[in-house]
Amino acid sequence: MGEYDRTGNGQSSKTDWDLRSILCDIAKNWWVILLIACSAAMITYTVMTTVHKDRYTVKTTFAVMGRGVDANAASSLSATYEMAQKFEAILENTILKKKVMEELSLSSFPAKMNASIVPESNLMELSVTADSPEMAFRILKSVLNNYTSISDYIIPNVVLETLQQPQVSGVPSNQIPTKKYAATAFLAAALAMAALIGLFSFLRDTVKNEAEFTRKIDADLLGVVYHEKKKKNSSMLITNPARSFLYVESLKRIASRVRGRLDRKGGKVLLVTSVAENEGKSTLAANLALALAEEQNRVLLLDCDFRQPALHKIFEIPEKDGKDFGKVVLGKESASGVFEKYKDTNVYTGICRNRLEEPSLAIGGEIFQRILETCRTNMDYIILDTPPMGMTADAEELAEYADAAVLSVRQDGVLTRDINDAIDALNQKEEKVIGCVFGNVYPGFGERIGNSYGYGYGYGTYSRAER
Repeated sequence: MGEYDRTGNGQSSKTDWDLRSILCDIAKNWWVILLIACSAAMITYTVMTTVHKDRYTVKTTFAVMGRGVDANAASSLSATYEMAQKFEAILENTILKKKVMEELSLSSFPAKMNASIVPESNLMELSVTADSPEMAFRILKSVLNNYTSISDYIIPNVVLETLQQPQVSGVPSNQIPTKKYAATAFLAAALAMAALIGLFSFLRDTVKNEAEFTRKIDADLLGVVYHEKKKKNSSMLITNPARSFLYVESLKRIASRVRGRLDRKGGKVLLVTSVAENEGKSTLAANLALALAEEQNRVLLLDCDFRQPALHKIFEIPEKDGKDFGKVVLGKESASGVFEKYKDTNVYTGICRNRLEEPSLAIGGEIFQRILETCRTNMDYIILDTPPMGMTADAEELAEYADAAVLSVRQDGVLTRDINDAIDALNQKEEKVIGCVFGNVYPGFGERIGNSYGYGYGYGTYSRAER
């Protein structure tokens, strides 16, 4: 597959096509496609109706015959060809046009005239095209009244007999299908915009699948959490019976790997963060705590996202119930009773129910450090749910207290460069990042999720992760 340019400035020598990612981006931007397509249709319709001028044509038909008693069909046919060749000169004659203009009181000649023969006959058709059907009709009638004064000199041996009187037509002779062109412009613009969005999706350097993760990211892949549809009023915790076997078991396996790496480092405090919002870090932190607690461990889960706390929503804890961990670390409330046991598990939570105005005071304060040191002796593991690294520097400050860190990475979310920059920031002083969790992953079209495991689910592949 080629190697990724770890400088952060380039992409791999080979870029993977991920059809689902491209189609999802197109679907998410449907309103942009619709807006551009409608604009293109409106512009096309407006331009065509503004620039295009309808023209109207009025016609009459003559029978061309030779003058005199010797006239016969052959002479009439010969006269027709001769008349057709010379009648154009008659129509363009300045004298004829002046006569028409004088008769109709016109300052200019606003029409185009044309004469043509009907093949294999002695019939000739005369047409006049103008901006209005009335004007075309009046000019044709005037031409019929005045052309003989010139034709008698140019073609003296020809007689024209009118077979069809001119009639006014309300239908333009140069009518164009503006609605059809507008519909074509709509379709073309929609397809072009969809193709452009697809191209940008393809070129955007994000992590679109497991293979790209292994190749692009400067950390081990601890596991993959496939997309789990969330039902209304149903939590995403692994203790929820509504969660699928695949979802629960993949998180338990990830927790087992996290525990193994923490134990090898001799650490207890785990920091869980992400680069951007909505990448599932708080849900991951909560489920890691529950999974570790199922292994008979006492786990403390601290909500250290003092700017946008979310754990109380994930655990469905009312905002007004219990103490606020944020106020405790600021010294506004006593620490007694701040840690609440979650139902019948071994998970203890320090919930921040309201955002703090000055979160840096809470993170760098002595109270927070004392609480953490005390809990190290009483708990088997401590998990810190921190703010996204791309939003604030809180996670980097909290990394000073952590023994290890895990980064939650959402499929096709933030740029690869930003993920690697976050890993480098956490590893600035020592190797803190023990791995990443690739979350909300959709399998490719026609792709099975992992290997069969009896229940019809699989665990996926975890390259570079320890078994």
